[in-house]
Amino acid sequence: MLPIQAQIKITIDVEKMIHPYGNPFESTAQIAKREFSNSVSSDASNDYTKLHAIMEANCRENLPIIVVDPDEESEEYNTAQIASLRQRDFKTRIFISALHSTDNSFWVRTHHTDSTIHALSETFSYIEDYFEAAYARKSHIAAKATVSAGLTELLDMDKDEYCAFATIMGSGLSKNGSSTSFEIDNALVRSVKDIAIARHRLVILMDIIFNKIIIRRFLIDEDKVNIFRLIHCQTKGQRNKKSFVYAIFSFMLQSCMVFFVTAQVVLTESVERDPTLAYGLYSLATLGSIFGLFALFPDLVNARTVLRIYGGFGPLQMIDFVVNVILPLVLVFIGWYLVSIQDNYIDAVIMTTALLFISEIDDQLPALVGLNTEVIVGNFLIREAKIDYNAYVGLSDEDIHKMIGGGENDDYDVEMQKASNASSRGVDFNDFFITNSVDDHENTMYKPFSVIKSDYGHELDPSDFISHECLLQSVEWRYTDNSKIKPTLSYLRLVKMTGSVVEIDFS
Repeated sequence: MLPIQAQIKITIDVEKMIHPYGNPFESTAQIAKREFSNSVSSDASNDYTKLHAIMEANCRENLPIIVVDPDEESEEYNTAQIASLRQRDFKTRIFISALHSTDNSFWVRTHHTDSTIHALSETFSYIEDYFEAAYARKSHIAAKATVSAGLTELLDMDKDEYCAFATIMGSGLSKNGSSTSFEIDNALVRSVKDIAIARHRLVILMDIIFNKIIIRRFLIDEDKVNIFRLIHCQTKGQRNKKSFVYAIFSFMLQSCMVFFVTAQVVLTESVERDPTLAYGLYSLATLGSIFGLFALFPDLVNARTVLRIYGGFGPLQMIDFVVNVILPLVLVFIGWYLVSIQDNYIDAVIMTTALLFISEIDDQLPALVGLNTEVIVGNFLIREAKIDYNAYVGLSDEDIHKMIGGGENDDYDVEMQKASNASSRGVDFNDFFITNSVDDHENTMYKPFSVIKSDYGHELDPSDFISHECLLQSVEWRYTDNSKIKPTLSYLRLVKMTGSVVEIDFS
């Protein structure tokens, strides 16, 4: 539940009610200043009146449109808007306009208003510019420049801001973009028949960006970078391959170590264990092997992401797999035997430490040789985004439709729909705004919440992990005053996936 700011103001000129012909005590400068202020206010009002008409003509969800000026300061809806609220759902949608109404062209549509200007509006404007350059103007140089700037900003976002951005975009792009609407205009989407392909192309364009962010989160935020992945990022598409020497060195060192350890086991004759040390050595050997499996597990779980980094199978990818999967697996079994045959506990501890260190060499090497991980990964992802965009340029409308499949309410060419073999219609992801507080990223936490029961009743406990305690079947709530633009919750009822019910009364 992500709050967004939306404000309304019903302006009443009290001074003119008192002095219908003007204030006789005003100076010429005061009159000019007042007239200029009224002119600006009138222009802003006209802008949002135009936006209301544009949205009514182009948004096809059969929902009443509520457009308000976010710079206004009224705290309550008018009577017509209150009636419209009752017919609107809480699904977040996106509307992209052609800048004929206001300076903003990317609108986040919530239950509370269709003209929200989000705190991340600057980031969303990159998306609009990216789409316009790629789809409407076919200016591919401008599109690649925009995707580079936008991706750079997204990569530098903190986790909370990115969560806010991703959930809003996820809601707009769900069901193959069916929750995104466009202004029909020659500068953007030219006709109603083009809406479906425009949505699908926006999905593909955003997939380019989100795929790069997934890699960045994996390598940098989750600290899964090693010398092989980093050298791949540094050298792919570059003429200078000198840094390959680091990857070769790491591979040779780790392979030699495992080879000599294995040779020692093969050449060692049967050893009689000291019965007084046996249980302790067995325990240490087992715990060390379990730790080795823990270190191995992430590379198995994230094998698909690792393959995505390399863009498929290749020499570095195979070396990475051998060093981080095959060799650690060998060490788990051979290491157990070597630790269990030591003469004393000190040698056993040293042996365990040495064996566990072998798998860590490729992880430690980037820092030892002074490679700037974040810069290398960031530059790599921007280059890859441009390469993916070049591939996108070569896709026909039919190719795009086959990749994605038809979406709900898509007014697409019938023959193209018949030609498409894709059965998928996308994932339905909804981002709900149940309140309308100021979205300043300072007082609001964008992360999962676990609902826990303490001595003081139910509490919403922020968490960095999504578990069954964070997942809900349904949410019910009441407001203290439904007429307020930024309503306060008075009652909240959560039905968790486990079936348990949480009721919180704020009154």
